[in-house]
Amino acid sequence: MTERRAIPRHAIILPALCWRADGSEFHAVTIDISAEGIRMRSATIPPMDAQLGCSIRGVGAMEIRVVRTGTVDFAVRVMGRGATPGDVVRSLVSLAKLQAPASEEVRVHRRVVPKRRVVQVALEDGTGVPARIVNLSASGVALQLDARLEVGQVIVVGRQRAKVARRIDGGVGAAFLAPLDEATVGEHTVL
Repeated sequence: MTERRAIPRHAIILPALCWRADGSEFHAVTIDISAEGIRMRSATIPPMDAQLGCSIRGVGAMEIRVVRTGTVDFAVRVMGRGATPGDVVRSLVSLAKLQAPASEEVRVHRRVVPKRRVVQVALEDGTGVPARIVNLSASGVALQLDARLEVGQVIVVGRQRAKVARRIDGGVGAAFLAPLDEATVGEHTVL
């Protein structure tokens, strides 16, 4: 039997920069927020109870503590310093309402972080650009790369044709022109 959460969650997708006490940084993306905290997705998963600094675009800097970890995501609670927990929740819920899709359509393909993350991206003019996969699903891929790509631009990621759907911090999110078979997408997927 599946346990249903009684606390409502609000989907919110925003880039975040997190840093440890030693000053090392990693990037994450918020997934959703509830009264319990913020769920984030990242290629770097901090350990349970880690206290981090975090800056979320449009919200500001805050101190957070990791309260749950998964294979590609983690949940945090806002601890204070900087934005107050109440301010963070109000800001994120307001931003979530702005991002809410007009329809009930939600992302249906699970995201994975493949073991082989280095990939070559071919541009329309044949230029090759090295990239790093942040995560991928049957419908698309998030890439970190140094080249500036335009939304709507067609690229080839490994062997998969895709269209740049959005810009993310340090890269792009691209939708595959022909989605992958979801049953074959996993950590061993090679594009």
